[in-house]
Amino acid sequence: NTQIGFVFGLHDGAWEKSLEELRLVAEGNGGRAHVSWGDGSERSALGTWCKKQRYLQKLGLLREDRKARLLEIGFVFSLQGEAWEKSLEELRLVAESNGGTAHVLRNDPERLELGRWCATQRTLEERGDLRADRKARLLEIGFDFDRQEVAWNQRLEELRLVAEGNGGVAHVHQRDPERPELGRWCDNQRARVGTLRPDRKARLRKIGFVFDPLEAAWEQSFEELRMVAAGNGGVAH
Repeated sequence: NTQIGFVFGLHDGAWEKSLEELRLVAEGNGGRAHVSWGDGSERSALGTWCKKQRYLQKLGLLREDRKARLLEIGFVFSLQGEAWEKSLEELRLVAESNGGTAHVLRNDPERLELGRWCATQRTLEERGDLRADRKARLLEIGFDFDRQEVAWNQRLEELRLVAEGNGGVAHVHQRDPERPELGRWCDNQRARVGTLRPDRKARLRKIGFVFDPLEAAWEQSFEELRMVAAGNGGVAH
């Protein structure tokens, strides 16, 4: 009785099993129905199966019903399309661990390829060559196409890291030999405080940024003195 879903062909049974494995992978992988071929993992056999489905599709030998079911679970037949999906997933994970900021600098030493990929998406969007569905998915995870906005967010993140290692003082002097560009950026934010967007002002204050230049100078000097005391047996002198 075929009404209960019994599969008579051994080949059909094996195909159904692999499809189900791939469906479970997609469920736990942000909807990305893919396993890399030859990656040496416990799913290498499934990766080989994925590669075979692409090869059969390229030759025109993949059954239409099977193709439809693969597409239904998010399988990508184009290797270029799969590479895009992989980069999108990497960026989504970055955004999750980065307060919703889906951005990687082009020269980020830890994620060079992903940074270049982000820059490419902006270039494609500026030229009108980015597919509408891809643009929508990038926007969905918090990707910002505005290069100026991206640059501002990056400076804010740099300043946040400075504050974390500086006793909560979110300040860099303009003449700081290690971070002169960030120091100039800080001075620019103070100079523009009257016209600075409310959301930007709020985000700067959240990380401890001081808009009053005299107060900022005092905080910086106090932090320097605290460091002297820490390395001088508690003597702040």
